[in-house]
Amino acid sequence: MLCIERFAKEKVVMKAMILKQPGGLEHLQLADLPDPGKPGAGEIRVAIHATSLNFHDLLVANGSIPTEQDRIMMADGAGVVEEVGADVTDFKPGDHVVSCFFPQWQDGLPLAQVGNFTQTPGDGADGFAAEVVVRPAHHFTLAPRGWRHAEAATITTSGLTAWRALVGDAQIKSGDTIVTLGTGGVSITALQIAKAMGARVIVTSSSDEKLARAKELGADAGINYRTTPEWGKAVQQLTEGKGADVVIELGGPGTMAQSIEAA
Repeated sequence: MLCIERFAKEKVVMKAMILKQPGGLEHLQLADLPDPGKPGAGEIRVAIHATSLNFHDLLVANGSIPTEQDRIMMADGAGVVEEVGADVTDFKPGDHVVSCFFPQWQDGLPLAQVGNFTQTPGDGADGFAAEVVVRPAHHFTLAPRGWRHAEAATITTSGLTAWRALVGDAQIKSGDTIVTLGTGGVSITALQIAKAMGARVIVTSSSDEKLARAKELGADAGINYRTTPEWGKAVQQLTEGKGADVVIELGGPGTMAQSIEAA
């Protein structure tokens, strides 16, 4: 964390990573911005200790997802509550918290709130590549007890994507066979969740080194899709023709046919 600097006349600034338009990594800039100050009613002030980098952040940074000038980057953030505003009852100073990707979606069916990125941090709204933020309290939730900030910061995007796919939608059970595509954040989180729930996990990657690391994390088998382009058939062989119960499909058109073959 970069220290907050105090200047003459009590002017307070903080460091933040902002994006100049039209985007592109060369337009990322570490800037001095005004400290957000005290929280208002229903808000909390959070010192950000960690963020996690996801593909969504890269798409914003390189200009593939348009955003406003000087947007503060990063969708995921974790830190410590410094101060709470009036009417805030869910948090207190000292609480460890983690951000929400769709802060307006509180519970129930996603409906229109999902897919509407106007309030998504680092996209339609300022993100967490800043020393301090002041946000409505419902933009955060309590971090898992005992987790380091760097660990908690991985929950928002990749963690909940994997959880919802496996637990919310697929409702996996012990003994199921899960295939995860690649070794990115969603796949590695899915691997760990699935193993914790007693499932068998097969991981695909173009790197034997990454497959070896996935096995260290609990993967039961790995398939190099460069040396085995018909990896769907390889899954069928590994499952004695039963196929996978769930495929975490992350590649899109380039992998869909093999994902279907694997199932």
